[in-house]
Amino acid sequence: MTANLPILLVDVLGSVFMVVLGMLSLFKAKSLRDLDPDNVVFLYLIWICAGFTIFAVSRSFSHILRQFLVLTGSGDIWNSIGPFTGAVNTISFMLVGTVTLFFNQSWRINEKVLSAKQKHEETSAKLLELNQTLEHKVVERTEMLTSSEHKARRIFEHSLDTIVVTDPFFVFAEINQAGVELTGYRKPDILDNKMGLKDFLSVRSEREKILNLLETHEYILNEEADFLRADQTFVRVLITGGVDYGAFGCGKTFHFIIKNINDKKQMEQQIAQADKLAALGELSAGVAHEINNPLGIILGYTQLMLKNPGEHEQDLKTIEKHVKNCRTVVSDLLTFARKGTKKMHAIDVCKVVDDVISFLENHSDFRDVKMAAPAPCSRALMVHGNEQEISQVIINLMINACHAVAKKGCIQVEIACHDDKWIHIAVKDNGTGIPKKDFSRIFDPFFTTKPVGEGTGLGLSVGYGIIRRHGGDIRVRNRKDKGAAFTITLPLLASSQEADPNREEMRQ
Repeated sequence: MTANLPILLVDVLGSVFMVVLGMLSLFKAKSLRDLDPDNVVFLYLIWICAGFTIFAVSRSFSHILRQFLVLTGSGDIWNSIGPFTGAVNTISFMLVGTVTLFFNQSWRINEKVLSAKQKHEETSAKLLELNQTLEHKVVERTEMLTSSEHKARRIFEHSLDTIVVTDPFFVFAEINQAGVELTGYRKPDILDNKMGLKDFLSVRSEREKILNLLETHEYILNEEADFLRADQTFVRVLITGGVDYGAFGCGKTFHFIIKNINDKKQMEQQIAQADKLAALGELSAGVAHEINNPLGIILGYTQLMLKNPGEHEQDLKTIEKHVKNCRTVVSDLLTFARKGTKKMHAIDVCKVVDDVISFLENHSDFRDVKMAAPAPCSRALMVHGNEQEISQVIINLMINACHAVAKKGCIQVEIACHDDKWIHIAVKDNGTGIPKKDFSRIFDPFFTTKPVGEGTGLGLSVGYGIIRRHGGDIRVRNRKDKGAAFTITLPLLASSQEADPNREEMRQ
């Protein structure tokens, strides 16, 4: 027993050490497997280590059990179970040996897995780079799109011309601020009430022409039309527009640019009127010069003969009356032709208007006319002009207003000071107004709507010449409710501005 003790210890300790070594190998193989679960070699090592561990445990258990049974005198028991433990050891060892047969296959599988993994990583890197490039391009395109949209939005919102987007039936879908100012409606009212191009083109012939062009050619170019505003006034506009089918060709809309040419048209009319009046003025001056002297001779001889009239006194008086009328017409023609020599100086417009109203209040034609005079001026509104001529123009306007109300209506006179640079004198009546067809001829010489014998047609044309010679303007319009309104505009003298530079007033 004592002689076999070293061998016994070596056998027991060797068995324990072999089990520990097998467990450590299995633990290490598992650690490698956890680091790279896709590595088949590491899986193979787990199988090998597991087989060796099972073999070590089986063999160590059988050796320790044999030593224990021998030392305890139970060698018979060992003899009976010894073959079984040997069989277990053999099977364990065969298992390990079988596993080693799959090493080459495991290695090739692992190489394929590693190759596939490498390709996968390269593909992932390319995809990542492509994705980053794509994201960069998306950011770049988004910035360009945002910038382009911002520019388009600024052009749309800040354009001085009206820009309108409509649906296929010309109902407004979008309108810019200039369009809101042109129409006079609030933007929500236009969009919520589904107002369209047809609502603003009030002249039937112009509306039908524009809509026919749009339906036929899907565009219009510089078509003029009267545009109806919210306050029922008209503005002359120039319309250009066309169809848009959208980015994908399935969203049909119409885009319009509407330009306000009202001021331009009025300027053209004024220039044409000035040219026409200049030509007529030259003609009138020539005619007046040629007949003024003969009229003077006829009047002189007639008045001479009236000193001893005899039986022809009534005839001579008739001749004298009509010659004087002719000389009045000639005088008006000379005034219209700017042949007068009347001096101009600083005059107070308020005083001129008050004097005119006081004069006309005593006139029989104004007996049944209600005149609304302006309130007393708080300061002198001075202009450089001829008081007699200014009075003549205002009197003519008020006489015309009196005829317009059939001598029994209401005439309103207003005085307004604008920006301390201009003064406006308005004469308004509640008569029948002026037909639209007569607006272009209202200041023409010899044009009158009065019956034959009741007017020469020179009052407004002479008044127009006087106001233009004073550096001002005279305009006419029909009032919203009823009647017409003539407005005289004259430049205010600097002395009035210095008297009260921040003042803006309206007297009525």
